[in-house]
Amino acid sequence: MVSLTQDLHRVKTASDTVRVKQTRILYQDAVMWLLQHDAFYGRVLSQLTLTITDDRAPLQLRPVADEWQLAVNPAALQATTWTGANWLAMLRHTVLHLLWDHPQRYATALQTPKQAALVRWATDAAINDYLTDLPEEALTSRQIATVLKQRVSPWQDSAVYWRLLQKWQATPEQQARRLSQAGPMTNTGQLPVDGHATWQLADPETAANREQWRSQLFTTVVAAMSDKQRGTLPGAIQAALTPLVATRPLDWRALIQRGLGQVPAGRQAAYGRFNRRQPARMELPGSIVQTWQKIAVFVDESGSMGNNEVRYLLGQLAALLTVYPTQVTVYPFDTQVHEDQRFQLERHPQDLRRTGGGGTRFQAVFDALPRVLAGQAGSLVIILTDGYGERRVQPTLPATIVWLLTSPITAFSVKEAPGSCISLANDPQWQALRRSS
Repeated sequence: MVSLTQDLHRVKTASDTVRVKQTRILYQDAVMWLLQHDAFYGRVLSQLTLTITDDRAPLQLRPVADEWQLAVNPAALQATTWTGANWLAMLRHTVLHLLWDHPQRYATALQTPKQAALVRWATDAAINDYLTDLPEEALTSRQIATVLKQRVSPWQDSAVYWRLLQKWQATPEQQARRLSQAGPMTNTGQLPVDGHATWQLADPETAANREQWRSQLFTTVVAAMSDKQRGTLPGAIQAALTPLVATRPLDWRALIQRGLGQVPAGRQAAYGRFNRRQPARMELPGSIVQTWQKIAVFVDESGSMGNNEVRYLLGQLAALLTVYPTQVTVYPFDTQVHEDQRFQLERHPQDLRRTGGGGTRFQAVFDALPRVLAGQAGSLVIILTDGYGERRVQPTLPATIVWLLTSPITAFSVKEAPGSCISLANDPQWQALRRSS
């Protein structure tokens, strides 16, 4: 059995003339080990192009016109105190950057020095919470919580951490200045564990080529893995590997889009506009159309709703709702609403972890609305369900309700349901997903 720690030692003690060769051997041995023991990471890494660079970081993703390459710096690797287990962890770390599309998502933000550190914190913490055997200086959500001096939930999408850090950076000037003096989080005076600076080198004109390559890479990897191998991956990684966005717009999405974007949710005062009825009175505000301020999505957790179905529906909503600057919160429910398991819907939705799985009680959703919406006007409620529950519900709060059913509308148990009902039963993509489940 090859010892990766010994391979690393050979890199660290090698002369300049053989250091590159030893680095390639180290990488090849790591890929072979992962192919035997951790197929997902091994298969991804075996498809990446390895390039040797003199960048400051030991390893990072570097863009070219039609792919992302894995760039390794032997000299920087030589300066680390990593073990073989640390090396494997950082290779996994790099794969997850690619899976969650961090280089593309944050390429623009990295061009602003003040934001670059926040990007590194947010993306690294989102990944490292899922890994073990990390180098001592690696960032996690726990370290972010220490700096922010508040509770930070682990295993969140990088966008969640990024918003928290941006909010913290915008607080009093003296606190923002501490960003560059936050101890191990910035690795002051040390080599970074991995690099992010090269992400901003990606040419926007070739972004579609790289995205097509990335999508095909993970599609090929998943197709080559067994169900058992996929089943050992964390839920958030499985969700990212599941096709989430439809290849074409669906009718039900268009219906919800009309409900979101074309139906106003009232008007609100705007002192930056003239009052059209009394333009001579400058003290009177004008008004603008008020858009949806809050969207609550309730996901039926009953046993008849499968994991693939839930991922698909959340993915469809994520793709649709990204165009609306609004807060979208997901609540699982069965006979009760599990408010402690709620999460914010991101561009790449998290995997919904089941907390119930029993029967279905729609009234629990309506009973929870006064709490979760806090009486806010212009709220939209979307209920994702198979449609099998009680026969009648009693509304508790004025809100726009959209029922998204996985069964035919004729099978919906609720009679005279408040709001609008949309069925996926005739959607070809939904039918294909059900057949493959």
